[in-house]
Amino acid sequence: MKVLLLSASVILLCACSSIPKKLQLSQVTDLAPLSSHQSHEGQPARWGGVIAEVKNNADNTMIEVVSFKLTSSARPKPSSETKGRFRLYHDGLLDPVIFQKGRSITAVGIVQSAEEGEIGEHKYKFPVLKASHVHLWKEIQRVDVNVIPAPFMYSPYHWRSPLLYPHNRPVVILNKSKSKSNKNHVGASERKSSNQQQ
Repeated sequence: MKVLLLSASVILLCACSSIPKKLQLSQVTDLAPLSSHQSHEGQPARWGGVIAEVKNNADNTMIEVVSFKLTSSARPKPSSETKGRFRLYHDGLLDPVIFQKGRSITAVGIVQSAEEGEIGEHKYKFPVLKASHVHLWKEIQRVDVNVIPAPFMYSPYHWRSPLLYPHNRPVVILNKSKSKSNKNHVGASERKSSNQQQ
C-alpha cells in the first residue's frame, strides 16, 4: 500500500513539475471550467487555446482565444473540436507581434462576468478571464523523417554501420512555415520580451 501511495505521489509531482512555474496552482485549487452558461465569477481558472485576436486597449490587452483541452503540462492540444472561445484581459501591453494569431497560450487568473460580442456577424457570449499570468508556448516545428532504403534489401550487411553504408542513414527534412527573414525578426522580438513568456 505504501508503495502505491509513493508511486502516486511521484506521478503527481512529475505532472506538476512539467507545468510552467507561473501556471502552477495548488493541487487543492478547484479550477472553474470554461462556460458561458454557468456563473463561475470570482473562481480561479486555467484556460488555454489558440490566439484568434489581440486588441491593445489604453490600460490592458484583450486576447480572444479559441479554447482547447489542456495536456498534463497545461499546453493546449488543438483538434477538430473546440471548447468554444473566451476572452482574457491582462494588465499592460502584450505585443501583437509576439502574441500572434495562431500561437498557443495558456493563462491563469480569476473568472469575470461573461460579455457579449461577435464572431464575424454571429453574436457570441464570451467567458472572461482576468489573467494574472499568460504563457506563450514556443512553436513546434514539424519534422518529416524519410529513410532511404538500401539498394540491397536482403543483404546480410543491411542496416549495419552508417559510416560504411551511408545510404542507410535517415534523411531529416524540416518544414518551415515562415520565411527565414520573418523568423529572424520575430525571434529578435521574442528575446526582448522573454520575461513575458516565462
